[in-house]
Amino acid sequence: MVESATVVSSSSPPSRKLRSLIFRIFAGLAILVAIAAAAAPWAFSNAALRSEIAVQIRRMTGLAAISQGRAVFVVLPQPHISIEGVSFADPSGALRIDARYFKGYLRLAPLFAGQIEIASATLGQPDMHIDLDGRPMPPDSVIGRAANASPATAEAALADAARLGAVTLVDGRARLKSKQLSPDLSIDAINMTLDWHKPGAAAIVTAQARIRGENAAIAAWIASPAGLLRGQQSALSLKIDAPSFSLAADGGLASMPKWQFNGHVHAAAPSVRTLMEQAGYFVPLPGPFNDFDANCEATIAAASAVLSGLHLQVDGNDFEGTLAFQTGDLAPVLSGTLATNRLSLRPFLSSLSPAIGRDSQWNRDPFDLKQYGSADLDFRVSVSHMLFSVFEIEDAAFSLMRNSSRVELALAGAKAYQGTIKGRATFDVDDNGVGMQATGAISGADLAALSFDAFGWPEFYGVLTGAANLESAGASMSELMRNLDGTAQIDVAQGQLGGIDLDSVLHRIDKSPLALLADIHRGRTAFERAGFGLRFVKGVASIEEGKLENPSLRLRFGGTVDFGERGLDLHAVATRVGEAKPGKEIPKFRFDVGGSWDELAFSPDVRGLIRRSGAAAPLFSQQSDGAKHLGRGGEDAK
Repeated sequence: MVESATVVSSSSPPSRKLRSLIFRIFAGLAILVAIAAAAAPWAFSNAALRSEIAVQIRRMTGLAAISQGRAVFVVLPQPHISIEGVSFADPSGALRIDARYFKGYLRLAPLFAGQIEIASATLGQPDMHIDLDGRPMPPDSVIGRAANASPATAEAALADAARLGAVTLVDGRARLKSKQLSPDLSIDAINMTLDWHKPGAAAIVTAQARIRGENAAIAAWIASPAGLLRGQQSALSLKIDAPSFSLAADGGLASMPKWQFNGHVHAAAPSVRTLMEQAGYFVPLPGPFNDFDANCEATIAAASAVLSGLHLQVDGNDFEGTLAFQTGDLAPVLSGTLATNRLSLRPFLSSLSPAIGRDSQWNRDPFDLKQYGSADLDFRVSVSHMLFSVFEIEDAAFSLMRNSSRVELALAGAKAYQGTIKGRATFDVDDNGVGMQATGAISGADLAALSFDAFGWPEFYGVLTGAANLESAGASMSELMRNLDGTAQIDVAQGQLGGIDLDSVLHRIDKSPLALLADIHRGRTAFERAGFGLRFVKGVASIEEGKLENPSLRLRFGGTVDFGERGLDLHAVATRVGEAKPGKEIPKFRFDVGGSWDELAFSPDVRGLIRRSGAAAPLFSQQSDGAKHLGRGGEDAK
């Protein structure tokens, strides 16, 4: 009995498994037979299959389907219809699709009832032509009825519940045209899936595509596509990743009265300039615009954009503030208010032509004004620390405005070199070049640090105060400098003049005048005040009322500064303060400074020093040549 029980127990489980397998096989065969029987009307007729699919597509999308290729009904592994050589078009011509093949995957339940209902479709190698300004969905389609239904009505609820499905594009390409696109946009290597089961349900898009030669991954989620079609708002999430840029947007999208997005945007690009050029837009940018990264709340429409709460990184600079863009009637308008702790203008100045040419003269190349585009600008910027070329500026507030052919740059105030600066420059651009007007003032600045940064001259010390009012016009930097007109005034207090000790020179000039030539460039001359005026006429500035004074001496100087030729011609005479000794004149020391700005030469009055030497005096006429020496702008001490 024990053995018999053991045998029965060991054979029972295989019998149950075998029966389960047999049941599944027969059930599967029954389903296949049922599907085959239900599909019999289409299985043996290409015309019937093509006709039924055309009806399905027309009912859902409003597109007319045309096919002359072979149509096949396939049962396994999933019931679907495969048709070769299919074209789809809407009556208005806004959309046309030519696909190498079409596969329509069917819902099982309707199939048992002898009906074909497409659950999803795949288009192989579709070639799409899309007019973005058109409306490709006829009103008698599922999508058209959902779009035309009034919001919050029974009609809308019924339309939103209609079935749609999913569409997959394999290795497709598209050509998009619009009034807003010039030239048309071509996209290829499209592999995309649109999952939209009902008009009232969310739509999900995942795609890979090649846009202007660059592969991009795209993902989008639209909460209410039907609402958008009715002019309502829908939540939207969009993400695009490509080697040249990335974009993420989360917010709300509205379609009426015009398309508009409101929400958060994050955009980044290694080079904005390269990205724009790849897209076919050669937009003038004031700098390379590398390492671009922007986070903001955005309101974006077809003709305008407002970016608030902006955090912007570009060319190593960080900004916060707002930006706005509007197409404008005559020219686009870009405006904004930005703040930053540190700003380097070197990247923005790198695209400008050098002011000095290879011959060490002003650049004679004509200004290329077309590279700066035609956009109107209105920017306000505040900076805690700014690097302008070699100059360091703190707590700066400046504005940049451009309206038509006029550009205005204003520095409301800033700190620099322990002093304050402000200024304004206006440029009027026309076919003949640039007209310039500029005013500026500096007060309480450290002359030593400023002159070293500007010219590499460590010889000047003191507290600098100055003002200038200049104007010019020209088609090149050389012409601008040669046409300078205006005035300037420079004053320095409590300073030192390096490279020469005029007090020592005047003290020794009667004792050993010729010995001065050996060590004249040693020491410094301290002074309480110094100053001079400049009067510009066609690029040449006359030095007016030049003076330098301390309790023991006074220096008077004059001459010209040729800004057009970058030259200096200065004549000076230093005089000791005090009464002359009986029978002797007050000691005077004359010298010139002249030559190119790059190679200035100091020339003492050697003839006068020799005349003062007792041994050499008889060789020279006793007639004074002081007036002759200073005839070119210097003034003799009195």
